[in-house]
Amino acid sequence: MTEEENDVFLNEFRKSELLVPLQIELDSLDLENMNLDGLNEINDEVKFHLKIFIGPNDIKVLPIFTDEENIHDVKLNTTVGSLFMRDLYRSIILIQDSFDQIIINPSAENEYKISIDDFMALFDEEREFEDLMKEIEEEMVEEDEKID
Repeated sequence: MTEEENDVFLNEFRKSELLVPLQIELDSLDLENMNLDGLNEINDEVKFHLKIFIGPNDIKVLPIFTDEENIHDVKLNTTVGSLFMRDLYRSIILIQDSFDQIIINPSAENEYKISIDDFMALFDEEREFEDLMKEIEEEMVEEDEKID
């Protein structure tokens, strides 16, 4: 990827909802009120731990996936939850020293590696503000185009 393509990718990645291996604390589940007819979502009351995998050279890796097919290719034997990357960021803040790297779609042709420090930097206040200003500017341009 060129530097510009990489920046576009990282901006989209920040806004994405991806599949993350995790371990749910069963004590936090409300089994009495569970809706068996529909999907049950993980909410603020459900506690979980991110699953860390040890890669080559003892690198502590958090694999994340864009779809279930990529998970099956890696043959993970764990629970997987869907998280927005901002929620993943919030989950990692206090334990970021537990990870070295995040790998999107490990072992796939489109595998992408990002250090935990670079991942955390995606959510700094300055970058967030710049993105918000770009979105406002784009909306203004769209409104101007509708008026013309």
